Amino acid sequence: MSTRARQNELDLTRRRGFAAGVRRWTIPAIGAATPIGLIVVNIAAFIVNHLAQFRLGISILAFVSSLMLNSWTAMKIYRVAKLRFPNSASLHDRNQEVVLVVGLALIIGISFVEALFCYNGLSNEANLPNSGTFILGVVAIAIPILLQALFARILHDTNADRLDERVDGYPLPPPAPGDTWRP
Repeated sequence: MSTRARQNELDLTRRRGFAAGVRRWTIPAIGAATPIGLIVVNIAAFIVNHLAQFRLGISILAFVSSLMLNSWTAMKIYRVAKLRFPNSASLHDRNQEVVLVVGLALIIGISFVEALFCYNGLSNEANLPNSGTFILGVVAIAIPILLQALFARILHDTNADRLDERVDGYPLPPPAPGDTWRP
């Protein structure tokens, strides 16, 4: 049997295995939807009934989450700016510490304000759920996804002519013996 025929046979077996796995797990997954929903509702009710105790913790988590996302965004913006405007005086290596300190101050300030809004938004359980909180939650989930797509596109376009370099600018290591793939 040729290698190509054997590969096609293995691919067909994998596809059949995947379809069988989907069929095997469909009914248990549908059956688990109601118990999972009940657990989520109970957890949500518990949190709402004890909102005063959870309020500070949720706000701290919002601060940390905002720090992480805003730092990631700032690093990507800085990287794109360095690639797009390599001769800008504020982006030279000698000014890197100033840019870092100013950027961190902005990130901490923005994260604090976001956490404060979260803390104030959780002040009264009678106001929950509300459309503002829901919409802000959806936006907060969408922002990292959209930013990742945007930065991947921008950085891919910028680095399209430099496929022999790693993301950090250093050259790729030599290929391993027998390795034929190169970007």
